Amino acid sequence: MIGLQRSTPRRRQRVAGMIETKKPKEYNAAVALLSDLKALAERDGDMEAFHRRVRQLRERHARKPSLLDRLDRAGLG
Repeated sequence: MIGLQRSTPRRRQRVAGMIETKKPKEYNAAVALLSDLKALAERDGDMEAFHRRVRQLRERHARKPSLLDRLDRAGLG
C-alpha cells in the first residue's frame, strides 16, 4: 500500500503527459489511470483533493472536448 501512495504523484505526472500527447489512445489510458487514482483516493479518504485535481485538469484542458467526454463517461467529474 505504501508503494502505491508514493507512486501517486508519479501517476499524476503520467496522466498529464498522456493528455499532452492529444492522442485518443493516450486519453483512454489517462482516464483509466485517473480511475485507479480515484479508487486510491476513496480508500484513503482523500476524495476532496482528488476532485480538486480533476477540476483543475478539466479547467486546464477545457478546449479538449474528446478528453472531457471521456472523463464524463468515466464518472470523473
